[in-house]
Amino acid sequence: MNVGIIGCGAISSQYMIGLKKNKKEINLLACADKDENKSEFFAKEYNINPLSVEALLMDKDIDIIVNLTPPSSHFDISLKSLENGKHVFSEKPVSLTIEEGKKLYSTMKKNNVYLFSAPDTYLGPAFKKAQQIISSNKIGKIIGGSASFTSHGVEGWHPNPSFYYKRGGGPLFDMGPYYLTSLIKIFGNVEKVISYSQKTFDTRKVENPDVDYNEIKVDIDTHYFALLKFESDIVVDFQVSFDIWKPYDPKLEIYGENSSLKLADPNNYDGEISIFNKETYEWESIYTPVDNENNYYRGLGVVEMVKCITKNNISRENVNLPFHVLDVMCTLDSYQNNGIWVNVEEQF
Repeated sequence: MNVGIIGCGAISSQYMIGLKKNKKEINLLACADKDENKSEFFAKEYNINPLSVEALLMDKDIDIIVNLTPPSSHFDISLKSLENGKHVFSEKPVSLTIEEGKKLYSTMKKNNVYLFSAPDTYLGPAFKKAQQIISSNKIGKIIGGSASFTSHGVEGWHPNPSFYYKRGGGPLFDMGPYYLTSLIKIFGNVEKVISYSQKTFDTRKVENPDVDYNEIKVDIDTHYFALLKFESDIVVDFQVSFDIWKPYDPKLEIYGENSSLKLADPNNYDGEISIFNKETYEWESIYTPVDNENNYYRGLGVVEMVKCITKNNISRENVNLPFHVLDVMCTLDSYQNNGIWVNVEEQF
């Protein structure tokens, strides 16, 4: 299928590594960016056509738009793509509000096209192996889990960190989808939540010398802690934060009656998996990547989408997954810090 990319920023080159490895399924024709210098540079590097955003959206040769714009533009670009009869693979989050999500969902249905969304790291070998281990009953009946990502933000290294502290950025909408998607794939949909969140700092000092501004005004909460109760009756603690000075490694652990399983970082496609040995009272590696260079890259979800469409094998789970993740994030983001379980309403 013919593919066009809109958004030629930092992550687009990561997608290209994966897309170039799958030329049998993907025929990349064109790119676009509101900054024409970026699209022209990207097009020259990858030998494709640079177009304006409007021209790419109208191009009848394009079957799928890969939407790699900043979060604030996801809805607009995805909606226009769907309205023009094109399938969409969007970077996460799929949109910023339930209302936007409903509009995307109804337009997708109306025009008989599909919208898939990142993250797609669950398609990598590490998560698939973890699912096999859990299904094998090796750790016994599941009793709970824990997921967390903590850091002190991105302003020390990112080339344009400002949008991480605006609506659609922050730890919940930026990093949350990796952990929520993995948990939903394991336990099913989230039924209800209890949550706490705060904005710890009103401003952030930019420490990357290559950025041409020194300070960022923070518009969103940057520290979240929650309990998620799944329809399978499992309760998982969930933490995402941009406010912790001494972060620990990203964590996704599943606890069973017989043992515990430490999954690979859900932000990556491959990585170490460990199981807790009750005899030695230590974590032991149960899976090590065959490819030490982690030879799996952004773009696997685009390849999977193409395969599902060409084989007419689109499942309800594929279509609804990013929208349920949006449901959960919006419920957490609007939580009133009152300590009461709040249902995650099924909006789609």
